[in-house]
Amino acid sequence: MALAYILLNRDPRGPLVGLLGEFMKFYSISENERAGWAYLTQDAVPATFSWYKQTHIDAPGGTDPVVLDLGSMGKGQAWVNGHHIGRYWTLAGPKDGCPGTCDYRGPFEPNKCATNCGEPTQMWYHIPRSWLKTSNNLLVLFEETGGNPFEISIKSISTRAICAQVPETHHPPLRMWNPPDFTNAKISVKNMTPEMHLKCEYGYTISSVEFASYGTPQGSCQKFSRGNCHAPNSLSVVSQACLGKNSCSIRISNSVFGGDSCPGIVKTLAVEARCAEKAFHGSPTSIH
Repeated sequence: MALAYILLNRDPRGPLVGLLGEFMKFYSISENERAGWAYLTQDAVPATFSWYKQTHIDAPGGTDPVVLDLGSMGKGQAWVNGHHIGRYWTLAGPKDGCPGTCDYRGPFEPNKCATNCGEPTQMWYHIPRSWLKTSNNLLVLFEETGGNPFEISIKSISTRAICAQVPETHHPPLRMWNPPDFTNAKISVKNMTPEMHLKCEYGYTISSVEFASYGTPQGSCQKFSRGNCHAPNSLSVVSQACLGKNSCSIRISNSVFGGDSCPGIVKTLAVEARCAEKAFHGSPTSIH
């Protein structure tokens, strides 16, 4: 989807046109035609403090979240059908600082497990489906620094991979700190076991477990790998607890994973699972 119109900045004072556009509500459905739009050609020079609009946009089908890809733009604001989706800024992150391997253990520091060095800090901006019509949607942008509006796209995003990484030293669930009998309750941290919780979006279930390791796993989501310490039954324990369910929890302790295979080492459970739509074939509980 490419933007087809531009309001040229003809005022030598520059920013006045942008501020005036906001005052006159160029982004609204009722007022945008007052702006005096002109067609934008592919060879036009990117201009600062310019208004762009596109009409007749069809909403992506399905129920997945919808985003606006503004990776080709600079800095500005965007509206959909008169609703302000916020400011955008495709500022690129520093080129250096991403480690070759990622390990979340130990004290926190700002650059721990940094990713996407040199890439824009954000390109996708969420559009609530409740703001969209089936067709003829209006998109208006105010661009401050320039950019290529012909590369803007609207798409649906589907999150099918879910990941988690929890050490055995993690805090136990809150419910363990609130037993039903408060009068005679005796709480011991040693008897509390942390848990990992996995959950797919509504209408989806966990269809497969791509990776599971209780020990010293390395890497990050979709890039996990086994470390020197690994419980052989990790995959079977997680699969038994989670497959076919919308959400699941796994207790993180040596006893759950068949004993302490690496004495003296703090162990972590890392899991990557896949979500799929519920499929009903013969039985409401059958998952494919």
